[in-house]
Amino acid sequence: MKDMNPHAGGHKETKRPGRREPKPVGDLMSGALKELGVPSLRVTQKLQMAWNSATEESWGGRTRLRRLEGGILEVGVSSSALRDELANFHKDRLMAVLRTALPDTPLIGIRFMTDPADGDGV
Repeated sequence: MKDMNPHAGGHKETKRPGRREPKPVGDLMSGALKELGVPSLRVTQKLQMAWNSATEESWGGRTRLRRLEGGILEVGVSSSALRDELANFHKDRLMAVLRTALPDTPLIGIRFMTDPADGDGV
């Protein structure tokens, strides 16, 4: 007599109508990160390259891009004096360079944040 237990070996599971196959987590991550406002690796790399070309040698190594959220680029700087200099004398030029280099990236402002740990170009 044949075993009627569906959990017994040799049983093939049939697809139920309307049920989707599970997606790999990696396929879901880019959409989830995009919804959270996290830029893609490509955008992050282009942003870093644009920032490197816009910075001056005297202070470029004392800044670090932290994040881009809601169109605001947050930049860590090594001191409050440098933060004030960037905000008062370099911000408009930096915005222009970044917008030119990244025309498809919504960039509406830069926020400079003092963080002494950023002083080593970390």
